[in-house]
Amino acid sequence: MSRFYSKIGNVKVMMHACVLSLFIALSLQVEAQDGKKLFRGNCASCHKLEGKLVGPALSGVQDRWDSKENLIAWIQNSQQYLSDNPGDDYAHGLYEEYNKSVMPAMPLDEAQVNAILDYIANPSAGEEKEAGGGEKQMVAAQDSGEDYTLYWMLGFLVVLLIVIKVLLDVKRSVKHLLYDVKGDDGFEKDGEVKDFNWSTKDRLQHWAGRNKVVVALMGVVVLVVVLNVVWQGLLGIGVYEGYAPEQPIKFSHKIHAGDNEISCVYCHHAAEKGKHSNIPSAMLCMNCHEGIQEGSRWGTEEISKIYEAVGYNTETAEYDKPKKPIKWVRIHNLPDLAYFNHSQHVVAGEIECQECHGPVETYDYPMKQYAPLTMGWCINCHRETEVKMNGNDYYDDLHAELVEKYKEEGIDKFTVEQIGGLECAKCHY
Repeated sequence: MSRFYSKIGNVKVMMHACVLSLFIALSLQVEAQDGKKLFRGNCASCHKLEGKLVGPALSGVQDRWDSKENLIAWIQNSQQYLSDNPGDDYAHGLYEEYNKSVMPAMPLDEAQVNAILDYIANPSAGEEKEAGGGEKQMVAAQDSGEDYTLYWMLGFLVVLLIVIKVLLDVKRSVKHLLYDVKGDDGFEKDGEVKDFNWSTKDRLQHWAGRNKVVVALMGVVVLVVVLNVVWQGLLGIGVYEGYAPEQPIKFSHKIHAGDNEISCVYCHHAAEKGKHSNIPSAMLCMNCHEGIQEGSRWGTEEISKIYEAVGYNTETAEYDKPKKPIKWVRIHNLPDLAYFNHSQHVVAGEIECQECHGPVETYDYPMKQYAPLTMGWCINCHRETEVKMNGNDYYDDLHAELVEKYKEEGIDKFTVEQIGGLECAKCHY
């Protein structure tokens, strides 16, 4: 009996430990996730962890303030803090250093600010880290939408297995108790094994022999899972969605196409004229950067690389230095077996650049591949995209033919599929 109660006590301890560990893990995970979410929603547009953006870098921010209470008050309402604390030289110096740029009051309570500060002090391993000079290193959480579903499922599976193990131990302890009470070595019912000296391997073999159908079904499930994993891996070969290589010059599409609203075709002018979209020449950059010699993000560091490429002398304003090519790294690359014409899509099809390249005007650095660019992705677009024929002389005759062809169905708007967009020879010649 004492042995039984000892086992029951151990079981209770194990179950309590499992529940407590799960609760602590969930609490820490929620807090970390909340801090990251709050940081991205309220701080990331003006601050980075390392390097200046609009405001100063936030890494180590708590060490730079004399008290955490003052820092929290500053984050919640910087203008009110400056008014209430005229003697805080650090805060007023920070305000002056950044040209008196006003940080808007944040609608955050103290708990939310603390969550943000905790995240800044201990950013998760999957967060984008930033190296010196503002260079971002793309890591596991390359884009802002990490999905922890798989990790949660694995965690719950581990806890479930622990619970099952504990319950099996309880069952065995109860059997021992029954045998002790009966005063014999137990009994065998429905083929149940009563020999407790068997190894785990022996018990599993015995159980498998009595449950062949269940074992077969489990084998089928495992086989399907393995085949699915292999199939998904094969589907990912040659798909580079999210690819964002480092470039020889840090170029921010957000600053140029977003903040300054420069049209895509000003730099990539060949997209309207031919099959390929061109890499902008360095001399095209000089149209603006002969006058703009210091950038808002990296100062003169990156612009000086353009001057070096074109041989521009800032002191004499002449192109009297040796030239050096810029070795850009290509991001979007279709296989040779596929034909794609930019002008056909941009001019005749009136497709916006963002349809294939994503919201480029929001991309900072480095530029990334937005779409998978797979055959299925292209076909799906051709099936769903309506051809803009009205007012487009290119389609006048074709539109009249299609209206006549589908007049009984009353269709006057057509997708790319209906004008032959799924024919193999259209893309594979």
